[in-house]
Amino acid sequence: MNPPEGPNPEHRSNNALLCFCIGAGLAGIAYLLGVGAVISAAFGAGDAAVIAGSMIAAIGLTLAALSGFILMAIGAIWMLGRVIADQRGDDSEKRYRDVER
Repeated sequence: MNPPEGPNPEHRSNNALLCFCIGAGLAGIAYLLGVGAVISAAFGAGDAAVIAGSMIAAIGLTLAALSGFILMAIGAIWMLGRVIADQRGDDSEKRYRDVER
């Protein structure tokens, strides 16, 4: 019976990529939905409820896009930090030796 294996150190780098991709997806969806909100406000034909709803949606989607860009920036800095940490050569080389291929 083999002893249980420890956690794979390679899985630690997935979180930075997830953070970046979730931010990019949030910013992209907010952009696409924001275009619809602006078009709806422009062609609302004077209906106050449509214009008010479109303006509230535009504000909410702007905040969603801003949070998406913040998540993208955090993810990019995190990935850059992981690359720099892997290039230093201290303990980073030792953590790859235990990973089975």
